[in-house]
Amino acid sequence: MSSNTVISTTNLKSRRDKIKSKQRWENFVSFNRSLMILSLTAGVFWVLTLPHWVIRDSQQINLQGNDLLTDDELRSLIPLQYPQSLLKLSTSQLTENLQKKVPLANIVVTRELFPPSLTIRVTEKKPVAIALASVVSPKTKKLELKRIGYVDKDGIFVDNEVYKQLQKKSDQLPSLKVLGTPQIYLSYWQNLYDLISQSNVKITEIDWQNPTNLILTTELGKVHIGAYNSKFPQQLMALEKLKSITTKIPRERIIYIDLTDVEIPSIKEKKPPKEVKKDS
Repeated sequence: MSSNTVISTTNLKSRRDKIKSKQRWENFVSFNRSLMILSLTAGVFWVLTLPHWVIRDSQQINLQGNDLLTDDELRSLIPLQYPQSLLKLSTSQLTENLQKKVPLANIVVTRELFPPSLTIRVTEKKPVAIALASVVSPKTKKLELKRIGYVDKDGIFVDNEVYKQLQKKSDQLPSLKVLGTPQIYLSYWQNLYDLISQSNVKITEIDWQNPTNLILTTELGKVHIGAYNSKFPQQLMALEKLKSITTKIPRERIIYIDLTDVEIPSIKEKKPPKEVKKDS
């Protein structure tokens, strides 16, 4: 065997040893990397499933953006059963269920792990009308008007018990009042409110107690509309044309304006007081 053959065989064996050594090192590094990832994943899962990551009561809920509703009022409306796991909590479902109970324009729910808590930021929708209805007085046993809640511009009704804080803020109370059973008028409310809010005649009260005759209280006096239907925009336009009527008929003499027939509006007025004849 020549010397060249011996050298070649030695180099080849050395090269194979280096390749095997490199593969063993790469396998070692790969194994340790996989073990580290597995350990980290298991550790995170273990930490997050600890009983500490639980909402145990409503005081672990931080509220932001609420003004009409107090913290306690809003917390009482949050649809959660305690204890509640932070991992199992569905923020989308919480948002959807909360919006069914109170008119909110926007809700953002954030989970906090240190310490375990929820942060809920809300944007409130202000009510545009005070809802009144005839109820039997427990004292007199007679029907009397009582505030039962509030209505927002989209026709969402909120019970009087929800906005207890609002009742103390007279400057934030809506000036518009609506009388009647909410179930009757809420489906029409959004369209009706859009129309009256654009009217040049100020409207302060909508009496819907008799669905066959809607009565508006306006700056011109009472206005009889009849049943609410597609003619309502025309009736409001006719009312605007009558805005100067008080220059001819004193406001105190107008009993009501009849717009049930929009083509032939009429005015029911009090008879002028009889002049007392002086003895000659």
